[in-house]
Amino acid sequence: MIVFVSRHLVGESLRSARAIKKLDSVRLLGICESLPHDGGDDVFADLVCVEDIHDAGRLIDAARGLVEKHGPLEQIVTTQETLLESVAHAVESLGLRGMSVSTVRRALDKSCLERVLEQAGIKTARDRLINNDDDARRFADEVDFPFVLKPLSGSGGLATLCIRNVEQLELALELMRPSPESVVLAEDYLRGQELCIDTFTIANEPRFHSVCCYRPSILEALENPQVQWTCVMPRDISGDPFREFIEQGLKAVRALSVGNAMTHMEGFLLEKGGVSFTDATLRPAGARIGPMLAFAYDIDPYLAWARVAVDGCFDGPWERKYAVGTIFLRGTGDGLVEYVDGIESVRQQVGGLLLDARLPRVGATKSVTYTVIAQTVCITYSRLESHAPPDASIGEQWSQRLRYFDKQLYKPAWDDDSLQSLNDS
Repeated sequence: MIVFVSRHLVGESLRSARAIKKLDSVRLLGICESLPHDGGDDVFADLVCVEDIHDAGRLIDAARGLVEKHGPLEQIVTTQETLLESVAHAVESLGLRGMSVSTVRRALDKSCLERVLEQAGIKTARDRLINNDDDARRFADEVDFPFVLKPLSGSGGLATLCIRNVEQLELALELMRPSPESVVLAEDYLRGQELCIDTFTIANEPRFHSVCCYRPSILEALENPQVQWTCVMPRDISGDPFREFIEQGLKAVRALSVGNAMTHMEGFLLEKGGVSFTDATLRPAGARIGPMLAFAYDIDPYLAWARVAVDGCFDGPWERKYAVGTIFLRGTGDGLVEYVDGIESVRQQVGGLLLDARLPRVGATKSVTYTVIAQTVCITYSRLESHAPPDASIGEQWSQRLRYFDKQLYKPAWDDDSLQSLNDS
């Protein structure tokens, strides 16, 4: 029996759970904070709700309750970054196979990650652990502005602050309040092309890798709400400029000793040459990278993850058949979506290149993230050598047509399968 853990069983999480259900001889149980709308009876043999799923003690108690009711468990798995450590605690407590707490921390704790990479000879940004305000001020004196402040644990770009002057530094220190109990990581600001490498890894050895380019960088997208952020998967990643990034990325995955996992690492092709890595995690990537892998390789990425995480098997190799791009079109302002139009004109501009879209519902509230603020357009735009999707005209078309009432605080607008698809409109 396999236990799948997720706060809410919707969207990507539910697709991942369904993939586990497809595996041979699997009886799937679930632990969550709220039941899915349909009850999940078609996916889960049993579901347990807990008040705070991030609390390792509550998660362990829930898992033990499932053992008492259904018998021995084989694994507990999750696809959510913030749950990786609590799931690892449960795995160790129940003596199951799976990721250990130390494995998770090597990747998610940024100071541990950088130490592991540096020991393996892999370049990372200059950094310092910040225990108090004076530590941060000294770091600023040494590296100059700009630099970044981020928490030691995961959270991606949302919890990262770019500090460009003394005033911003003092404001950030007031907000983050670094202390020995709440350590902050300061890093040099990297300039260049930001990109990521995703792998399917079996017994610590990467068996598959894919590269995706971020345009512009995540920090730039967070700082400028007008930016229409894109992720681009070029068809050919075999030569320059990706060769060194891939070599170093695979070396990093081996150094992290992740066992059987899907990994996601972010870094830069530096302006002055070379590569540098900034973040890593041990779960399927967000930012619609999963669906993009499906389009680029003609695979089911959710089933591929399940085979790796649960069965310890890799079903590749696969051919990278297409270049794929995702455009995140973001409306300006705050609050509620008032209306969405321009859909027909976008379809006419893009034509048969458009494969998938997620549109905001009228009345939905704006998200704080850079990937689900408005809607997502996933496009297969070339079978040959083109490296840039037709994003400029599309971005301008819809960015002018997404308006928000300035009434509510930021909330996630969606992460489910009930969204209107552009293809259905």
